[in-house]
Amino acid sequence: MAAVLEMKNIVKHFGDFTALNNVNLTVEDGETVAIIGPSGSGKSTLLRTVNCLTRISSGKITLNGTTFVDGKPGEETGRLKEAKYLPDRELKKLISETGMVFQHFNLFPHMTCLKNITYAPIKVKGEDPRKAEARAMELLEMVGLSDKRDEFPNMLSGGQKQRIAIARGLAMEPKIMLFDEPTSALDPEITGEVLNVMKDLSAKRITMIVVTHEMGFAREVADRVVFMNRGQILETGTPEEIFTNPKSDRLREFLQAML
Repeated sequence: MAAVLEMKNIVKHFGDFTALNNVNLTVEDGETVAIIGPSGSGKSTLLRTVNCLTRISSGKITLNGTTFVDGKPGEETGRLKEAKYLPDRELKKLISETGMVFQHFNLFPHMTCLKNITYAPIKVKGEDPRKAEARAMELLEMVGLSDKRDEFPNMLSGGQKQRIAIARGLAMEPKIMLFDEPTSALDPEITGEVLNVMKDLSAKRITMIVVTHEMGFAREVADRVVFMNRGQILETGTPEEIFTNPKSDRLREFLQAML
C-alpha cells in the first residue's frame, strides 16, 4: 500500500504552549487509523493540521505524494521563521482531496440536505450539477437518508445531521476522510447509527483518521490505533497490541479509566 499521508516532526505552538511536540504519523491507502487519548492531548490539533485548519510551527506534511508544508524551526526561538506552505491556489486544490467531519456537524442551515452535499463539488470542483446531484443521491442512499434530500438540517436528529455531514465529506471523493470526535455531541442511543456508517466506510477501505473516545469502535474497526498524550504519540500499534498489551503506564491508566 502507498502512503496517503506522511507527517514528519510536526510541532505546533500556541504562544508559549506546545500543542504538538515532534509528532510523526504515516497513513497508508485504505487504512483506518484511530487516534485516542485524554482531552487536551493534541488529537484534534493534529487532525486539523492535515487540511490546514491549523497551520504547523515546524515539520513536513505530504498528502497524496505532494508536500504542502516543509518548515524548520528558527534557531533562536524554536518557532518557524517562515511557513513554507504551497501557494494558496495549489494548497486549496490539494486540501480539497480531504473530507472533514466535525463534532458539531457544521451543515449549512439554509440549504437542504441535497444542497449541502452538492455545494462543494459544484463550487470548488466545477462539477456538472446533474452529476453532483446523482452522486449526492448515491451518498444519501449509502448513509440511509435518501428520504431526507429536500429537508433542512433543523428538521433532522443529531445522528441524521452527522450522517449528512459524512455524505458531504465523501462528495468530493477525497483521498482521506478526517473525523474529529464525530459522536461526542450525540446522545448515546443514536451514536450507533453514525458508527455503523463509519464501519461501512472502513470495510470499503476508505482511508480514514478518526479522533474518538469510542474505544469499542477503535478496537473493532481500526487497522491501527495511535495513543497521544501531552502533544506526543506515546504508543501506536494494532488494536490488539494497544488494548491488550499496552506498554506504557500512561496508556494503561487511560484505558482503565475509559473501559
